[in-house]
Amino acid sequence: MVNNFYKSDWRIWNKNNLVERRTFKRAKNQLPEMECAKQLIKIVSKIYKPEMKILDIGCAAGHYYNSLKKVDKNILYFGIDATKAYIQFAKNCFRKNKSTNFFLGDIYKLPRQFNNKFDITFCCNVFLHLPTLEKPLKNFIQTSKKYCILRTLISEKTHLSKFLYSDKFDNMGNPIDFVYQNTYSYKLIKKIIKSVGNFKIEFLEDKFNEKNINREFKKYDKIQDSVTLTKNKVQMAGSKIFQWKWVKITK
Repeated sequence: MVNNFYKSDWRIWNKNNLVERRTFKRAKNQLPEMECAKQLIKIVSKIYKPEMKILDIGCAAGHYYNSLKKVDKNILYFGIDATKAYIQFAKNCFRKNKSTNFFLGDIYKLPRQFNNKFDITFCCNVFLHLPTLEKPLKNFIQTSKKYCILRTLISEKTHLSKFLYSDKFDNMGNPIDFVYQNTYSYKLIKKIIKSVGNFKIEFLEDKFNEKNINREFKKYDKIQDSVTLTKNKVQMAGSKIFQWKWVKITK
């Protein structure tokens, strides 16, 4: 039997890379910096030292580089993503930036040469879209020599869910066009991290400017599905509450 994470039915980006069309615009500085990118550079700034190598797992079109180079204009940035269209775009978009490197690769099957190669590895807004947690989280941790920074949905209880881009189902009743929007418990995440090593784990609050998020929601709500809205400092997409948290792992 083929494991679920090797199947392609959940990889909506391979079917239609425009479900994340904003990543192309952000890479070209045609959209404002993401709120999470602003917080990422605050976290990175506290631990960064010159010549550190930074890996972005699930980099999409590489737009986080535009934020990270504020920390160091010569920052050594590496991006990896499983969607070919994103990597092709990133390589072309940042072709003049000699300190950027982009690779086509899957978090479930990362190249062995990535193990313990990077000083800082981060992954933002990806884990919620994966069908499982344990293997990608372990692979994520193993790429870094010192720090891992993760942003995903975390709560007291695990809640597995799917967002459907269309109400189309196969003969078995399974959705055809969907993306996972999974929330995992603090307990489960800590358990998996501890199984890799006795590392320091910090959960950090997600901070954002509501006006900026809602301004983009108004612009893209009718163009792109599952765009995030905020009300009373709570983020949501449709009926789904997004309880974003940051996890900082120090080895």
